[in-house]
Amino acid sequence: MRRSSRSQHGTVLAELNITPLLDLVFVLLIIFMITTPLLEQQLPVDLPKSSQSASSNLPDPKSIVPLTIHKDGTVLIGQDSVGIQQLPGALARRKNADPELVVSLRADSAVPYETIFRALEAVRSAGARLDLANLPDRPR
Repeated sequence: MRRSSRSQHGTVLAELNITPLLDLVFVLLIIFMITTPLLEQQLPVDLPKSSQSASSNLPDPKSIVPLTIHKDGTVLIGQDSVGIQQLPGALARRKNADPELVVSLRADSAVPYETIFRALEAVRSAGARLDLANLPDRPR
């Protein structure tokens, strides 16, 4: 059985196999879908509902710092974890760095009132503007 040399040299491959390229695209898509939520490391918080919409007097987004209080007592300023006792000093340092500082308080609805009150005192003692984060109430 002799093979013809004509069949190997005489044809031109006119199709491009894109299967490996599609495999690579799907792998990258899955990687990005998994890692994107991990980049935003915030605590899950059950925010209270509000019947009012957001005001039109919005501050500069660069000056807004989220202050998150989880139901287990964990406190985050932006991405930094602090204790409730160190909160006034940490907010004062941020206020010195940014005079237009706005603290957006995100507290779980199960957080004790005393913890929220201490956070409010810390914001007031730092001289920062306060914004209370909430979820808009759905119309019925």
